[in-house]
Amino acid sequence: MIYGYCRATTSKQIEDGYLEEQEEQIRERYYESVISKEDSLDMNFKPKFNDLIRNATYGDTIVVTKLDRFATSIEDAFNILEDLRKRNIKFHILNIGLIDFSVLGEVLYNTIFAVNEFEKALLVERIQSGKNKAKKTEGFKEGRPKKYTQKQINDALEMLNSLSYKKVEEMTGISKSTLIRAKKESLK
Repeated sequence: MIYGYCRATTSKQIEDGYLEEQEEQIRERYYESVISKEDSLDMNFKPKFNDLIRNATYGDTIVVTKLDRFATSIEDAFNILEDLRKRNIKFHILNIGLIDFSVLGEVLYNTIFAVNEFEKALLVERIQSGKNKAKKTEGFKEGRPKKYTQKQINDALEMLNSLSYKKVEEMTGISKSTLIRAKKESLK
């Protein structure tokens, strides 16, 4: 079975007939395809697309006009395509190509995989670069900032001399595990 999927991301696109335009592009290539049009404009909420993927079976083909019609990022696209490949479902992105088990399909899949890996590597590189730059600034401390000041911790530890962990936690908002850790550190 061949399934087409259409979606718009703005009300203006719907008013301008963008869903019908996508359907027409899909039907030019796959005349008898079953078309699903997404009602939601939120890219993170795609119930019709999720149903389509969940119900697709071995040998089916899913067709979209562009990559951004079904995925919010390259990583999102890769994860969707990886799942479909495991289930032997073809995916045709009309402006890119058919991702199936042919030589060209493998090349397209591997290209999306490579771009996904490249994006991940760039992200790691940017994070490391930012950390190295931050380390050069005065007063830099790596990790999350402390939630409580040392005075708040010391006051809470002092309270433990006469109150239970639970009572101190209720009064200060400092968790029992933080108090236990602070107490161990103070004994060093």
